[in-house]
Amino acid sequence: MSQNSPDRLPASLPALVDAAIVGGGPAGCSAASWLTQLGLSVALIERAPRLCDSLRPLEYRQDWLLGAPGESLAELGERYAAHVAAQSGVHALTDQTIHHLDWQAEQGWTLYFDGGPAFAVNAPDAADAPGARDAAGLRPLRARALLLATGLTPRHPAPLYPASDRHGRVLDAVELTAVRDRLPPGKVLLLGGGDNAVENALYLAGRGHAVTLWSRSEWRAQSHLVQQLDSLPGLRRRPAQALPTAVTASAEGVIVTSKAHGEEAFDHVAVLLGYEPEPSAWLKVADALQRAGVTAPSQPFRDEPRFGVLGLFVAGDASGRQHPCVQTALGDGVVAAKQIEAFLRPLRESQPPPALRRNNRQVIHINGLRFGANLGVLDFEREGPQPIQVDAEVNLGAQTIVSRDADIGHVLDYRRVRAIIIDECTAEHTDLLEALLGKLSVRLMKLPGVVGVRIKVTKLEIFPDCQVAISAECGTW
Repeated sequence: MSQNSPDRLPASLPALVDAAIVGGGPAGCSAASWLTQLGLSVALIERAPRLCDSLRPLEYRQDWLLGAPGESLAELGERYAAHVAAQSGVHALTDQTIHHLDWQAEQGWTLYFDGGPAFAVNAPDAADAPGARDAAGLRPLRARALLLATGLTPRHPAPLYPASDRHGRVLDAVELTAVRDRLPPGKVLLLGGGDNAVENALYLAGRGHAVTLWSRSEWRAQSHLVQQLDSLPGLRRRPAQALPTAVTASAEGVIVTSKAHGEEAFDHVAVLLGYEPEPSAWLKVADALQRAGVTAPSQPFRDEPRFGVLGLFVAGDASGRQHPCVQTALGDGVVAAKQIEAFLRPLRESQPPPALRRNNRQVIHINGLRFGANLGVLDFEREGPQPIQVDAEVNLGAQTIVSRDADIGHVLDYRRVRAIIIDECTAEHTDLLEALLGKLSVRLMKLPGVVGVRIKVTKLEIFPDCQVAISAECGTW
């Protein structure tokens, strides 16, 4: 791995890499490690001076990470960074921020860095190519695939977290974790009612602070943490109360204003109202897609085929997962690496012309599927199964066309679609045909990669002179 300063980047960095990863935390390091072991070239871009830098302040011991009891997240971060450093296929660009990006069909992504850092490119035939250098005369970086692994950032809602003049007394979750061991005992206000807020309240109260815990809703923390609050009668609790209307910090303290309690003075205030995906890199990606005439997905976005076909992937907490943590981020990095490898495989092998490889919508059709279903509100319909016919279309969105046999594990098996339809229609009696359509639509939309469903159910023998059918459509078409 090549480390660098802001004004000097590794001369070994090629002009074109298979994958550029934005974010050098656990998810980015995990994906980089897997990609290089899969034989792909990787640029790992981190705006901090070192990889896994966000874990460095987290020195408290933890036991929730399987296989690492008693270790701190800071120690784990050092191990992750060292592992990636030992892999020569990873080019780590630390202390680097992206100024903007471009995306072109069949070309991939071009990354331009703040300050226009120079890349000594091992591609002399591209040295004088039009547009090869930016306005400063320096070369950008091209990548066939782009992975966002930029993690989360604490929410900073105004006016609770002043944009300026905080004097180190108004803290977010990351800032509080970094200094809470060194805070002199005093009056501390914690705004929030989740695990992080309650755990910090218990920790600070145990170290002699006069803690007020204030939540806009009932406590959302785990029950065993909430129960521990009862053992600290001196800890003031304000659940389900409107949050303050103003927070004003000075060198002497913090004045908190609210309708319920007027003006109150605290030594420190911590705003612990959750996290959100770090937006800066995503905004640059969205801008690049919009300029290319592509509708950009909203942030955070999930792993969906219509984004993967653009060579755009996401891993770790940046995807807005339900439970962000180091362990899930590591797993996400592995999944993203496999997705990128699958996306790049046709580009690295002999395949049809580029126009046939991408931007191709694939639909699974199930036509004329007939069987007996427990369906209907009439008396005779409750006596046994009634013959029905199901026609279904399952939209898989834009897919890569391959001209050779592929692993069945990389596609949606139409046998699975057929089995789901039969199972949902025969599992229990359903009175209304409309309800059955809803069940089928929900079940099929949950299949991996499915972006749209069209379903039609026909009752074959409800009337002697006609058939009755109802159809539904959901998702993207």
